[in-house]
Amino acid sequence: MNWHDETQDQLLTIEQARQQTEKQLQVSEERYRLLAENASDVIWTMSLDGRITYISPSVERLRGFTQEEAMQQTLEEIQTPESQAITLAYFSRMAGRLQAGLPPEYARYEQEYRCKDGSTIWCDVHVLPVHTADGATVEILGVSRDITAVKRAESEAKRSEERLRKMLQHLPVAVAVANLQADQRILYRNTAFDQIFGWTPQEIPTHEAWFVRAYPEEDYRRTVLNKWNVAIAQAAAQQGHVTPHEFRVTSRNGQVKDIVIGGTILDDQLICSFVDISERKRFVAELVQARDAAETANRALQQANAELQRLAVTDRLTGVWNRAYFEEAVAAERTHAVRYDMPLSLLMLDLDHFKVINDTYGHLVGDRILIELTRLIGQHLRTVDILVRWGGEEFALLMPHCGATEALHAADRLRVIIANHSFPEVGAVTVSVGVAEFQPQESVHAWIKRADDALYQAKSGGRNRVCRCDPEN
Repeated sequence: MNWHDETQDQLLTIEQARQQTEKQLQVSEERYRLLAENASDVIWTMSLDGRITYISPSVERLRGFTQEEAMQQTLEEIQTPESQAITLAYFSRMAGRLQAGLPPEYARYEQEYRCKDGSTIWCDVHVLPVHTADGATVEILGVSRDITAVKRAESEAKRSEERLRKMLQHLPVAVAVANLQADQRILYRNTAFDQIFGWTPQEIPTHEAWFVRAYPEEDYRRTVLNKWNVAIAQAAAQQGHVTPHEFRVTSRNGQVKDIVIGGTILDDQLICSFVDISERKRFVAELVQARDAAETANRALQQANAELQRLAVTDRLTGVWNRAYFEEAVAAERTHAVRYDMPLSLLMLDLDHFKVINDTYGHLVGDRILIELTRLIGQHLRTVDILVRWGGEEFALLMPHCGATEALHAADRLRVIIANHSFPEVGAVTVSVGVAEFQPQESVHAWIKRADDALYQAKSGGRNRVCRCDPEN
């Protein structure tokens, strides 16, 4: 083979290699074109003077402009003023770097694009420079991904957070948020918290500072910490709920307040509520005090009424029942005796020669004799018996469940007891007694008259004796 033939072979090989390279390049370009044209993101290239040199068809889906329309748009038509400023600033920095012999930087921005219908969308934009083989920058390659939904969600979340913050800030209940990590910083406190306690963020930046300020007395602080730590530990078993506890909290001005503190654990943060119940406790204490005072006054009134009632039905000198009470008692006992066919007797007692005692020893001694007499009789009565001062030195004794014979024996026993008793300053004193048993068809007036007649009979018969008056008498 001569030189000419070798040269022809080499040229043929080079041509085949060139054709193969061009074919590979075409395949590669076609592959990248198909990739760009079928991508959901918008892929574009821009010259260094800001002209669009290529944009993928997905621009129509994203912004409403056709590929041809988008290619003709200026930067002002593509982006909002704020996003234009970002793009122009990037080109300015890129020019500066190129002038300094430095490669342009890769950049990523969130930019707002104009749409054909007049609306705007937000895109996450990735920008990187395209270089030639010798390293020269020839254009900019960009990828724009629609993040409008994400931005709207972020904006709504931000608005919700702001609404929540405003709501918390103006809640009438004090709220604070603290970090449960190592630094235990207090991250947030609302207006009510500041108003109740008065401590500045600089004075209580952490849990520890709060406990020192709020509970200055060491022993009480230790007690509070123990309770609080137990509540925090138990919160894990209560879906993060921290059981409320009542504590005595010292505010910045030195005032000690009754505060109910509870909370909720969310992730690594503790949200606490502080309810000031000082006024309520004072109000309750005042109510209790007022109730106690009212109950005391009511008891005093009841006692006074009872005393008035007692005075209305008792004899002031001797303390036994008076005739007003006797009228009520005799009516009730008479009804009971008739209904149940039970015996009922009445004794009329009169102190013998009482006028002589008064004339000889004086009325004060006479009064003491009457008091001593009722005391002596009272010691020997049954609980159901009713002793009444009838008037002056005369007494009536109502004896339920007692027939005439039994009443007669009781009367004589009392007569003997009195006669054998030594009365101060006077010595021996005697009584005369009249006895009458109630009869069902008899009026109370007739019954009392019979007892009185029996008394008169005892007096007439020489005193210091007992007489009985039956209906037939």
